[in-house]
Amino acid sequence: MDRALAVVYATLVLQALWGSAFSSLLGPRTAATKIVNQREVEGNEYCHSCVKIDNICYNHTYLFELPGPLSENPVVERMGIMNFTNVIFYTFEPKFGDKEYSKVGYVSLYYPEFFGVISGGQSFNFGPFDIDHRMKKVYLGGSDGIWVVDDVDYFPTYFSEKSNLITNVVVKDSVYFTTSNHKGIFKYFAGHYVVNLTIHKFVLDGEYNIVYLNDTGLYISFLNRNQIDVKLSTELRMRGLTVDMKGTVYAWHAYGIYKVTVGQVLSQSTLKRITSIAPDAMTFDESNNIIYSIKKELNKLAKVATSKCFGR
Repeated sequence: MDRALAVVYATLVLQALWGSAFSSLLGPRTAATKIVNQREVEGNEYCHSCVKIDNICYNHTYLFELPGPLSENPVVERMGIMNFTNVIFYTFEPKFGDKEYSKVGYVSLYYPEFFGVISGGQSFNFGPFDIDHRMKKVYLGGSDGIWVVDDVDYFPTYFSEKSNLITNVVVKDSVYFTTSNHKGIFKYFAGHYVVNLTIHKFVLDGEYNIVYLNDTGLYISFLNRNQIDVKLSTELRMRGLTVDMKGTVYAWHAYGIYKVTVGQVLSQSTLKRITSIAPDAMTFDESNNIIYSIKKELNKLAKVATSKCFGR
């Protein structure tokens, strides 16, 4: 028995030494920084398939390929999930030769066999969209104004701004939008909401602060108009902006995903990178898990009840 214990002990020592050696070779991004307790592994307390984002472990899962007539080198630009139906909507560039240069498709997260593309009796070139979860409607902007579909009938019905090219749509207490031929953000029926700014992208957080991208960088404009706008970043190549279920804004580009934190002192609001994962598009499901795409692949990052995982 003593001899057997000595052999086991020697084996564990060798495993630790080899693990340390390989960790040095692999570098800090892929290697563990400490020896993993085997009991934790067997008890599923240590998550090997997780990545750490903002000090929270997320289990990384591949879901499926987005269906539809996507181009040969597809880039999905926007995504959003209708919580009531768990149907994900996404903007994509269609295959060469299509009469439209931009489309919005949809697919069920639970039943991927249910999918389609929003279309009607004309060319819409739908791109920007947002979801009214309370009314179960999706508002879509395109080359001929703003249109709407519901959770039953995916045929577009005209809403507003006929003949205008819509570049952003955000649904909050009302429909907010931008157009290609006017500066500023408009609020449906109320006219200008933010004036004298060229807006490329924008969202509203849980407190109705506006995070927007213009020609000089990423900014936050506060509901309290007495506070001047704060410049969060000089990066002009932001791929997109989204808001989680708690009203927090996230941005992403080629170097990762970033989180906007509104400071107790508003002028000290910040933008911080939380992961090097660089999606084409991303959104949040009703449980506040991250759903993101790279080309056609749809992935999920689900929170797990452990803080023991590799950083990324």
